[in-house]
Amino acid sequence: MKIIVSTRVAKEYGKRIRAVVPGARLVSPSAVAGELRWSSDPGSPDAALLSEDMWLDLDSRRLVLPAMFSLQGLRWFHTFSAGTDAGAFKAMIERGTVLTNSSGASAPSIAQYVLAMMLHHTKPIERWREQQARREWNQLPGGELTGQSCGIIGTGAIGGEVARLAKAFGMRTVGMRRSAKPTRFIDELVAPRRLGYLLRRSDFVVLACPLTPETERLIGERELRAMKPSAVLINVARGRVCDEAALVRALGEGWIAGAALDVFVMEPLPETSPLWTMSNVIVTPHNAGPSPLNMGRVMEIFLDNLARFATGRRLRNRPDA
Repeated sequence: MKIIVSTRVAKEYGKRIRAVVPGARLVSPSAVAGELRWSSDPGSPDAALLSEDMWLDLDSRRLVLPAMFSLQGLRWFHTFSAGTDAGAFKAMIERGTVLTNSSGASAPSIAQYVLAMMLHHTKPIERWREQQARREWNQLPGGELTGQSCGIIGTGAIGGEVARLAKAFGMRTVGMRRSAKPTRFIDELVAPRRLGYLLRRSDFVVLACPLTPETERLIGERELRAMKPSAVLINVARGRVCDEAALVRALGEGWIAGAALDVFVMEPLPETSPLWTMSNVIVTPHNAGPSPLNMGRVMEIFLDNLARFATGRRLRNRPDA
């Protein structure tokens, strides 16, 4: 079996891959970048792993990834990311490639980002730092997360971990999902038709849902006006889940107190965006997920699926299932 993996994955996990599939041939994408547009001939790769290190490497992003996404004879493609709403992934599925993702691998890191943003809003961290720079000793009022309400839109792996951490801080959690299946650490679960109720009740609204036709521009002017004036919006889903123009207006006119945004309609965020300079906004460059622990979690999912792939069993984490 021929498997495309990065040099790092081959070095750190090559033995474990070969333990699952004895005789597996690990192919470096950089070494065969000019040959990746293979058709479905016997020399084509059977599987490929798109790992985080490949995405972060500039040469891979420019030269290798486009070729991997357009590979014709590939039977299975696994990506380190959870989101697979990009057109390249959809095209792969249409060509007959089985696509699997790493949903859950970055949930701890992203959930901790969400809690960090909640604490940043609750405690006067920036003002403490400003006082330190001026060598001033003034005790400032600060709040707690205890007793506050966290509304979570999308209670999958990321939303579920946000709920778990929020409960550890003594918060009340309200979750929204399509199914009525009870979710651990969610005090109250509501259906999408009760979105307004969640927004009115929440001190923090966390967007952690996938981008679908139903969730695109889910949060618009009406929804932002339904939120508490003291509420904070935290978006770790996709930029297009929120109407960005309406959000800018809401933040500028005080419909809500603030926002922490890791995703945007256009990325990188254009320099002309007013979000950059708004004092009640924290802008981060789609950076909530990266963690040195992610690769290990991704590889556990990949290796389990590799064993399934080798024996003809159905793969886990198929977004098209």
